Amino acid sequence: MTATTPPPPAAGGQTAMPPQPSVPATTGGVGGAVVLVATRIGLWLGVQLLLAGLLVLVGDAPFGQALDDAAGWWMVYAALVDLGTLGVISWLLRRDGGSYRGLLGPPTTAWQVALGAAGVLAASVPAVVFSGELTSALYGEEAIPPNFALVDLPPWASVVSVLVVPLLAELAEPVAYLGVVLPRLERRLGRPWLAATVVVLVWAGEHAFYPLLVSGGGLDLGFAASRVGSVLPFLAAWTAAWYALGRRLLPVMVARWVFNGGSALALALGLVG
Repeated sequence: MTATTPPPPAAGGQTAMPPQPSVPATTGGVGGAVVLVATRIGLWLGVQLLLAGLLVLVGDAPFGQALDDAAGWWMVYAALVDLGTLGVISWLLRRDGGSYRGLLGPPTTAWQVALGAAGVLAASVPAVVFSGELTSALYGEEAIPPNFALVDLPPWASVVSVLVVPLLAELAEPVAYLGVVLPRLERRLGRPWLAATVVVLVWAGEHAFYPLLVSGGGLDLGFAASRVGSVLPFLAAWTAAWYALGRRLLPVMVARWVFNGGSALALALGLVG
């Protein structure tokens, strides 16, 4: 019979408990989360304004028209925003410790990813219905959202929007909000439900900044508001799914890739419009 050595006594005469397996703790404070969100919004604005400025320099269109023309490329220049996001995430990991894999949650087997992704897609159906009803109410029956209607890309750009951008988006966007921002905010607020509410609202608010459209001589604030409203149920569903899956991010990332990649493919093939 093998003898078992008891754990050494801790201070005060109490027996020290052996370490328990758990999800790796997120290091760093809320400041890093603020930098990450601010970087994403700043990149959305900066890339669009820079592209519109270049169009003004090479053409005769006024700035407002140039901004609308630049908006047609948002499914391509989104890659620049996500690359910048990955750069900030890498910087935070080096500064605060941790690894990119640690941001994705507990180990996840292939069948858990597949089953979880299917569940996330199913949970997204009500959001799809809501978004469609909102678009119909604002822009008419059988209308598609303006951010999709204005996309008109050459073939090479369509390939990028289908094969490259959706992959970069999943490596960056959900990891930023669910892998970095939300855990840090949970630690600060001490209430997961409150932290999740703040993250979903901020995440939805980011969508107001892309693409920027012009209406009546100024920014189309109605479109910006509709962007926020249309994505809100999606982000709430995906955040809830992240909790339900034990903070495993890979199933959410795969489901989003299927959803966003499918939308980009449908646009590229002319199936939407």
